[in-house]
Amino acid sequence: MQFGITIPILRNVEAHANIEIAKRAEGLGFDSIWASDHIIVPNQYVGRFSETFYDPFVILASIAAYTSKIKLGTSVIVLPYRNPIAVAKAAATLDALSNGRLIFGVASGWLKEEFDILSVSFHERGKRTDEYIRIFKELWENYDPKFEGEFYSFSDIKFYPKPYQKPRPPIWIGGNSRKAIRRAVELGDGWQPVGLSPEEMEGELNYLKRIANEWGRESSTIVFSLRSRLHILSTGEKQSGKIESRRHPFLFYGTSEEITDYIWRFKDIGISHIALDVLARSDEEMFDIMERFSREIMPAF
Repeated sequence: MQFGITIPILRNVEAHANIEIAKRAEGLGFDSIWASDHIIVPNQYVGRFSETFYDPFVILASIAAYTSKIKLGTSVIVLPYRNPIAVAKAAATLDALSNGRLIFGVASGWLKEEFDILSVSFHERGKRTDEYIRIFKELWENYDPKFEGEFYSFSDIKFYPKPYQKPRPPIWIGGNSRKAIRRAVELGDGWQPVGLSPEEMEGELNYLKRIANEWGRESSTIVFSLRSRLHILSTGEKQSGKIESRRHPFLFYGTSEEITDYIWRFKDIGISHIALDVLARSDEEMFDIMERFSREIMPAF
C-alpha cells in the first residue's frame, strides 16, 4: 500500500507552505504529493472548499526543485479547461525536470459554472477528455506525431521535450462515475475515485473488471487508488464523544488503530494507493497528523 498527501484545498495555505508540506511528506516516507485543479472558484462554492488553488504544474515544479524522490501527482487536471497540446508540453516538462516523478491524474470536470466562465462547453467535456488523452499519448510517445480528431488535428510537427518516463507518465483517471471507470479501462493506467467506502469501492471494482474483460484488458494492469479525507482522533477527542460511526463522511476518521483496520479493508479488495486530504486547521496541526500517520499507521503496511 502506498500513501500520498494532497495539497490542502479546504483551507487557504501560503504558496511556500505547500513546499514545506511536500518536504515533510517526503521525509516521513509518504510516496506522493498531489495538486488539485480549479482555475477560478465561483462565489457560491466558496466555503465548500478553499478559494485558493495554485496552478498545479507550477506548484509541482516548485516542489520538484525541493524534493528528490516523492511522486508528483495531479488529482486531477480538468482536461477540457485548457488546450491539450499546451497541457502535454507542461506535463512533459514537469516529468523531465523531476526525473520521471509525474503521475498524471485527469478528469472531465463537474463544475458547470467554471466551464461557463472559461467559455468551454460543459456538454462536450467527456468527448474532449477522451480526445485529449489520445493526443497526449501521440505527442509523448511518437517522434513524428500525427492526429486527426474532432477538436484538434496536427501532422508534420516536432514535439519536445518528451517525458522522462517511457513511454510516458502514467495516466490515472479521476472520478466516481461509470463513465470515469470506462475511461480508465479504455485509456488510463489507473483509476482514482473520491470518498468511497470499501463496500462501494468493491462494487465499482467488480464493474471495472467486467468492463476490462469485455475490452480484453487485464484489470491487473490498472492501478486502483482512492482519494479521501483524514483526521486522526486524539484520546481526548474520543473520550469527549466526537468520534462517530463509519457513516461519517470523512472515511479515515478515528483513532490510529481504527484507521489502520479500515485501510486493511481497502487493501484486501485490491486498493494499492490512497491519497489523503488531511483535515487540519493549521499547518502545525497538519504536520502533526502527517507525523502520527507515518509513525502509527504506515508501518502496518
